Amino acid sequence: MKSLRKILSLLLCSAGILAAFTLPISAADFPTRIIRIVVPYPPGGSADLIGRMVAEKMSKSIGQPVIVENKGVATGAIGSEFVARADPDGYTLLVAIADTHAINPAVVPKLSYDPLKDFVPISLMATQPFVLAVGPGMQAKNVAEFVAKAREKPGAITYASNGTGGLQHLAMELFSSAAGIKTLHVPYKGAGPALTDVMGGQIHAIFISLQGGGGNLKTERLRPLAITSANRLAVAPEIPTFVESGYPKFQMSQWYGILAPKGTPPDIVDKLNQHVKAALSAPDVSDKLKAAGTEPVGSTPEQFLTFLTAEIAQWASVAKANNIRLE
Repeated sequence: MKSLRKILSLLLCSAGILAAFTLPISAADFPTRIIRIVVPYPPGGSADLIGRMVAEKMSKSIGQPVIVENKGVATGAIGSEFVARADPDGYTLLVAIADTHAINPAVVPKLSYDPLKDFVPISLMATQPFVLAVGPGMQAKNVAEFVAKAREKPGAITYASNGTGGLQHLAMELFSSAAGIKTLHVPYKGAGPALTDVMGGQIHAIFISLQGGGGNLKTERLRPLAITSANRLAVAPEIPTFVESGYPKFQMSQWYGILAPKGTPPDIVDKLNQHVKAALSAPDVSDKLKAAGTEPVGSTPEQFLTFLTAEIAQWASVAKANNIRLE
């Protein structure tokens, strides 16, 4: 009898422990441990820097350490898949960019994750417009002159990118379609070599961020013709927009968002959203982003989902029209 009672007691105890582990996760208790923000690229890039700025602020406001973990290289697929397969408890998040969640689905066959089905949006953190810039090998002083020269000799105007199937590549294809011109793509293994050859006069043009172009954009070696934002940026007021240049529908950007694995409880998503937005609105974070030509956003999950869905559709259309696929 005593043995039976002991067995029943152990069973009840085990059931209690199991019940504790299966209780719904509540935002009231969240978080109780470290939160990881996965950046699917090596340290030092824009996604890494933005992720770390937000993580630092969240650590102070949310009451638990928020750390950044760099996982994966190249297209960002390794880190993105890792988060897609993580427990949906709010403790593993992803910094997603246009390449990982809008470009990859369009150009990578059999992608190991679905940008919509495997994730729940938390917030669009920031956008970074691109500049169409030309080197000394191109004498155009504005977009109209660039387009005119491209129409004179279809396919003779060359442009560089950091690789086939990336945002720099697709940005020029999108503009070429909007302008009705044909340009020749010259892919490089990285943005650095691509920029070097444009400034050296070997290649005519490139789409690049203000941060990527840096001080070179104020020299004749790299002349900015127009920026892809809706309005001129305070950090570079001398650069006109494509809207001003006669292309009101041509707007695009690199963007940075934060997502959680699908199935993360809505109240935890909302709590994370509040802390991400608070981090982005902090003056030291906001000012630093703007100084680098990046616009802080801080959206609702619903707004980010609408934005992401539109981005996926846009870049899928560009990739299909130009038969761009990474094999």
